[in-house]
Amino acid sequence: MAEKLLLSALVNNHAGVLLRVAGLFSRRGFNISSLTVCETENPKFSRMTIVSEAEPNTFRQIEQQLLKLEDVIKVIRLKDEKYVSSELLLVKVRAENKDRPAVLQTISKYGARVKDIGHLTITSELTGIPSIIDEFVKELEAHTIIELTRSGVTALESGDISINDDID
Repeated sequence: MAEKLLLSALVNNHAGVLLRVAGLFSRRGFNISSLTVCETENPKFSRMTIVSEAEPNTFRQIEQQLLKLEDVIKVIRLKDEKYVSSELLLVKVRAENKDRPAVLQTISKYGARVKDIGHLTITSELTGIPSIIDEFVKELEAHTIIELTRSGVTALESGDISINDDID
């Protein structure tokens, strides 16, 4: 049975690295359910947070295949909730005059922020763990979601350990 695989990869920050990493997953038949990439505190490197589903016996194989790519510096598997993570959601909901109080109440209940108010819609932003974002979206479905976008999970290992440890 497939399980969630959450990887954090430190890679060289230049063109083509994302394509090579995504291609590796594609060639092996693994779907990437979430992928975030950003420059790190050191502009030479980018950090990728990759979420995929795989059989547990293939987790190590995926890590090893990533490390074979010349631009991949380090890969760590984030597991057992020993990491902190967050995701960003922007969602536009139908909110005509009579519906606005209920929409605003749901936004407030989850600690989301109103980003834009149109004549017929309200756009809000929520950051948090995916399960809370899923709950928020489910509640907003009663108000007709016009559109939404999610950033994907970004994560760091908990505690004092850093992916930069042992990197020259």
